Amino acid sequence: MKQFKEIDPLTVAAHPNLVATLPDATDAGNTFYFLLIDDYIVLADAQYFTNKRTGKSKWLHYQIEFPKHGLRWFLDTLEGKFFKTAAEGGLPKGKFNDEGIVDGERLKLRRAFNADGEGGGGYAFITLDRKEPESVWSKSYTLTDSLLFEHGMIDTMKEIAKKIDLGQL
Repeated sequence: MKQFKEIDPLTVAAHPNLVATLPDATDAGNTFYFLLIDDYIVLADAQYFTNKRTGKSKWLHYQIEFPKHGLRWFLDTLEGKFFKTAAEGGLPKGKFNDEGIVDGERLKLRRAFNADGEGGGGYAFITLDRKEPESVWSKSYTLTDSLLFEHGMIDTMKEIAKKIDLGQL
């Protein structure tokens, strides 16, 4: 399994493997970056944060890596399992997650309740075989419903997945 260095929040916007960016309309100053490195996607975000109490500033960033075909798996699982009833082939009643294996890596999509901290939902995308540095916890990214469906994240993901499907990426 290919390992990745942490992105540099100062240079990620000019990274040669950058395939898409999306300003985070739900968190001013935050930007999402999609990088395609070999056969993997690195989804990262970066934001320059200033602590109002201390006045100190620093870059905040996070990233998750997964096989590039994992993006199609995410979209297909979302639409085919979460957006359908059990009778239509979706998840059974009471089940709120699904797992799959894409290019040898275990991925999980889980419905996230209170994803925005204010009672709104979302979805957690989890790479079960990739752990947080010096931790037993798997890397994950929780995307709110608002970010996904009102502010363009799902459209950006679909555009990238289509290019991957067509062999353009």
